[in-house]
Amino acid sequence: MSKAEKHLYQFGQYRIDTVERLLLRGDETIALTPKAVDTLLVLVANSGRVVEKDELMKSVWPDTFVEEGALARNISALRKVLGDDIEDFRYIETIPKRGYRFVAPVKDLSAVVVVLPDPIVEGSLTRIRRIAWLAPAVVTILAAGLAFAWFTRGSSNNPRITSLVVLPLNNPSSDPAQEYFADGMTEELINSLAKIEALKVISQTSAMTYKGIKNKPLPVIARELNVDAVVEGSVLQSGNRVRITVQLFEGKTERQLWAQSYEQNLRDVVALQAEVASAIAREIRVTLTPQEKQRLTKSRQVDPEAYLAYSYGRYWWNKRAPEDIEKGIEYFQRAIAKDPSYAPAYAGLADAYALLGSIGSDVLPPNEVMPKAKKAALEAVKLDDSLAEGHTSLAYVKLSYDWDFAGADLEFKRAIELNPGYATAHHWYAHYFLAKSQPEKALAEVKRALALDPLSLSINVGLGWCLYHAHRYDEAIQQFRLTLDLNPNFSLAHSTLGMAYVQKHMYAEALAEFNKAAMLPGSHTFALANIGRTDALSGRAAEARQVLRELERSAKQEYVPAMYVAAIYAALGASDQSIRWIEKAYEERSDYMIYLMTEPSLDGLRSDPRFRDLLKVLAAAR
Repeated sequence: MSKAEKHLYQFGQYRIDTVERLLLRGDETIALTPKAVDTLLVLVANSGRVVEKDELMKSVWPDTFVEEGALARNISALRKVLGDDIEDFRYIETIPKRGYRFVAPVKDLSAVVVVLPDPIVEGSLTRIRRIAWLAPAVVTILAAGLAFAWFTRGSSNNPRITSLVVLPLNNPSSDPAQEYFADGMTEELINSLAKIEALKVISQTSAMTYKGIKNKPLPVIARELNVDAVVEGSVLQSGNRVRITVQLFEGKTERQLWAQSYEQNLRDVVALQAEVASAIAREIRVTLTPQEKQRLTKSRQVDPEAYLAYSYGRYWWNKRAPEDIEKGIEYFQRAIAKDPSYAPAYAGLADAYALLGSIGSDVLPPNEVMPKAKKAALEAVKLDDSLAEGHTSLAYVKLSYDWDFAGADLEFKRAIELNPGYATAHHWYAHYFLAKSQPEKALAEVKRALALDPLSLSINVGLGWCLYHAHRYDEAIQQFRLTLDLNPNFSLAHSTLGMAYVQKHMYAEALAEFNKAAMLPGSHTFALANIGRTDALSGRAAEARQVLRELERSAKQEYVPAMYVAAIYAALGASDQSIRWIEKAYEERSDYMIYLMTEPSLDGLRSDPRFRDLLKVLAAAR
């Protein structure tokens, strides 16, 4: 006799078979990822027996490196669809430190064994041949029908994904130095995905706020960031090899949609990031333009030490404190020394220098540090014209230092074209519109940045800053308070909140915020100057002049922006001194000059002919 076997398992109200791989509840097909099906079949086939974790992982992911967390996700997904509970299990029992056991009674309904009798006459043989010939056709038609039903049912169940967050990739090694590498890989994967215009990708700043948080459910994270899907994973560097494992989950349900591992030589890490980004795009069925396909496939080899140094540099730059930015500069310079053709390192260096010379940091005079930022940005664009970060860096320098508005506009547009999801480009472009006295356009742009990076402190303050320049002070106050809800120790938010209070003549509240800012890490000079200006406006001229003397003493040891002094003199009604200090700020090439058209603190000077003449000079420079 010949036999044809098919396993069809039944447990509770569910059925699953080893051929069609469909989990059924009555006539309903329950959607599961392929790996979740594999996991269930292994457990069901071994019902009543403890299946060790290693055995399960080798069965489900043969010859593939994957973290234990992937197995845990599959088990979690199975428990959800089966209505199981980790404390009151009916189907899958966890055996601590060992594995899992399928505990529900399982029936094998596949005793559908086709018995073909030995042929003894030609007629019987003919009939059997006819049956044998028809059987494959019937099975093919049946399989095609089931596959079509699965596809159409599955596709209707698949969520539509137009937004996602890449959570910080885990470092499974015990080497703390690899944390920098994992963070760098997270940022680069985000940047690769952000190049897809049809997909909203949360920026690295917001994603990194979840680093180290173990117990927050994925649906909560998805809700906080307003995204459809969540990407989790790990990255491991060993010698000159790098392996990345990624998993895609539906945000609302935590259902695993896809998982895969990739491995490359460290020199090909850029290609590896692009490969992972392309795979995620395929899985969520997002439409790529021909240009986006080209950008995702374009890659170059990079010196491993240069890449690591660049990753460390971005890690420190993202912290934003002056001493951290200076550490970032050291690493960017180290990356450039290792690979002088590595464009991202020049963009990082440009951003670091630019922040040191910008208001709010107040570390170095702009005319000392901004030329270095411009040189690095130009080199980044020269080496790689398709690098959005390089064009953004150059746009910022053209705007805030060169006052070349047309040039800045072109660079911002080019950066956003290359990477529509690059939040920093949208954020800094908003400042361009402020400088053009177009606060409503600035608000639209900074809101785009905030949608991409909702937990970024600097972008949240940026939204408040745009509202402040639009003279919408109540809304600005509300936004600055929301920023402080994210981080009560953010000095810049306290100072800008105080500035909005000043415009509402709420001087006591303003002074309280400025004094808080002065006690926190950040620009002490910015906070002190605002205290002096508030003292002057509230009739405390003697105290305001005392602040001026303190600033003069400080200027002998550190950089004090001339605009800060000018604002205090303007509040005191000393127009001559204020205009002189504004002219000095012009000589410093202060980035504050681009805001003179809309800066509320200077409204008292707008009728002064000398101030109007200065605005004309600035307009000509534009």
